[in-house]
Amino acid sequence: MGTVVQDIETHGWHCVFVFDPEGKHADFAYSIGFEESYRHPEIIVFGLGKDVSHAILADIAEDLRKGTVYETHRRVSDVIGGGLDVCFRPLKPEAYGEYLGTAMSYYQRPFRALVMLWPDRSNVLPHENGWEENGQAEAIEIV
Repeated sequence: MGTVVQDIETHGWHCVFVFDPEGKHADFAYSIGFEESYRHPEIIVFGLGKDVSHAILADIAEDLRKGTVYETHRRVSDVIGGGLDVCFRPLKPEAYGEYLGTAMSYYQRPFRALVMLWPDRSNVLPHENGWEENGQAEAIEIV
């Protein structure tokens, strides 16, 4: 837990990347510290590589530092670039234990978390008609 605490003290947040070496579950990354440092729910993103996930969460952290608040259940632009939108949805409370174990150990109290859903190549989001699977289907099950 030392690195988590150090990163939050130094940078305001920490990134956890989780992967399944057997490939049965999607890789995902999430923040720890957004709630504490910026009074914003933690964010989890599925189906992207470690470097891309970290870069997106770092950009979000910078926006949160500047006062941005990401609303839920609506399209949000200018988060991932390329003219593509995302949507933030609350993580089901029953999924915290399976997906946010390190955050739960850190906080030792209730905290909020959002899943960032990202679009397919046509800018169709996972919960919209016509969406093409792009590696984050597991996220749909937990929002």
